Amino acid sequence: MLRILIIEDEPISSKHIINLLNSYSKNTFYIDAEIDNVIDATNWLLLNEAPDLIFMDINLSDGSCFDVLNKLDVTCPIIFTTAYDEYAIKAFKTNSIDYLLKPITQTSFNQALTKFFKLKKTNLHQTNSYNKISLKDLNSSSINYKERFLVKLGNKYTPLKTENIAYFYKDDIVFVKSFSGNSYPINSSLTTIETSICPNAFFRANRKILINIDAIDYLAQYKPGQLTIKVSPKFDEVIVLSQEKSSHLKTLLN
Repeated sequence: MLRILIIEDEPISSKHIINLLNSYSKNTFYIDAEIDNVIDATNWLLLNEAPDLIFMDINLSDGSCFDVLNKLDVTCPIIFTTAYDEYAIKAFKTNSIDYLLKPITQTSFNQALTKFFKLKKTNLHQTNSYNKISLKDLNSSSINYKERFLVKLGNKYTPLKTENIAYFYKDDIVFVKSFSGNSYPINSSLTTIETSICPNAFFRANRKILINIDAIDYLAQYKPGQLTIKVSPKFDEVIVLSQEKSSHLKTLLN
């Protein structure tokens, strides 16, 4: 059976894709996972073998699918599913084999799958079903991560070096917490910040906090397979990790 990953923030659309797959051919496809956000999609792709095919929406619940593709070396084929046509050129610069506009009809869906099977048969697309998807070359000199953020406190603007930031957190708006314990509001989303800083230095624990690895005091058992993080300076909420993120963090720290 062919392993399918669906990255889609609308449950109705995800279910529609599954119905279209079953209509195309029963007992041919296995749904590995249904994911609705950038963080979980990135972590899933890092921690699992690459699927045979990805159905990927453009706009996800916490950002854009390109936030995933800019960070990871995704070599398996992708069929984009979206209600907007303005991203088509950008999509086809990736490993895309088709770009389906919603509402997706069975005819257009079947045509996309037929294209996928032809490419698969002639080896024009390598599905890499048994390979891990990896982060893009983080040591490349062509990648320039942010070295500082301009933060404001009162009437003063201060350049704060990224290495001096303990974590970014969201509380209505996004704040920066420095290792010295100061908090500064920042006009950016956590997803945007995450894509601009080194993924080996910062870890996205959940939707509310992005942590500098050096700010982690210790990890503690929460539930079987799940961890909590203790950070310094102290964060007011308990930081609980999912099983996948717990595993990913342990790998990152080891």
